[in-house]
Amino acid sequence: MSKVEITDRLSFVIVILFYFSTIVVGYFFIDSTSHSGMIKKNEKMLIHLVLIQFKDDVSAEDFQKITDAAYSLQAIPGVEALNFGQNVSPEGLTQGYEHSLTMKFSNATDRDSIYLPHPVHQKFVELFVLHTESVLVYDFWE
Repeated sequence: MSKVEITDRLSFVIVILFYFSTIVVGYFFIDSTSHSGMIKKNEKMLIHLVLIQFKDDVSAEDFQKITDAAYSLQAIPGVEALNFGQNVSPEGLTQGYEHSLTMKFSNATDRDSIYLPHPVHQKFVELFVLHTESVLVYDFWE
């Protein structure tokens, strides 16, 4: 019976050493601020929301070109996230805006000085404007 007691004590000591070493390594050797891809929980993001009312005569081929061009915007430096989608609200309050383009930026400089004048954005605008009836742009901090 003494072998069981020794095994139990040894197991307990091993578990304690494991948890203690995990805490020490986590506290002293892992730098959580060095992960540039991670967004801090309390960091606000600038949301760039574009509501779109397309012309009635937009062909499926043209709409696919617009969709592809919209998603090409995520290649622009500073664009943290992008979504292009169709309204699915059942409320009937769209006022003709059936699609949206939403982007997230870490700061206003990325939107104003990098994204807006970027050639990829300018090319998108040239294509996009030809096929829209109305556009509403609304930016806010999240």
